[in-house]
Amino acid sequence: MAIRYFAIACALGIVHAGFSGYWAVGGRWMLNTVGSFATEWVERDPQTARTALLALALVKLGAAILPALAYMNRPRLAAQNRTRLPKLVLGISWPGSMLLILWGGASFIGAVIGLIASDENRSVKYGHLFFDGIFLLWGAALLTALILARRSPYGQR
Repeated sequence: MAIRYFAIACALGIVHAGFSGYWAVGGRWMLNTVGSFATEWVERDPQTARTALLALALVKLGAAILPALAYMNRPRLAAQNRTRLPKLVLGISWPGSMLLILWGGASFIGAVIGLIASDENRSVKYGHLFFDGIFLLWGAALLTALILARRSPYGQR
């Protein structure tokens, strides 16, 4: 059962990373929903912005894929006793999932309150609903996967 939640978390993380990668190669769709600072940065210093966005995309991609791979490989690697990498990745994933939940949840709620309170910057608020909603769901799916993984023996997935 845990593998399903790892897969969901992985897919959500890949979507989030995909947008950062898309913007890193020059795409502009939905960039304005991140905030005016993002579009201004890309226009003012495109090389630095694109490099930073590419690095961010790679970090997100790693954070999306590595927990699922670590979970899938832990029985085989534990039997071979060659590496502690899966345990390390899964250990880092616990605070990572909480960070995603807290950051995504707070920003999502802030965007909802902002939409209710004001008509200003609606596209940015919708962007926060979308992107921070993905963060929140990604974190929730990852945390669920980690909890289920602790409850199941190595042989069960």
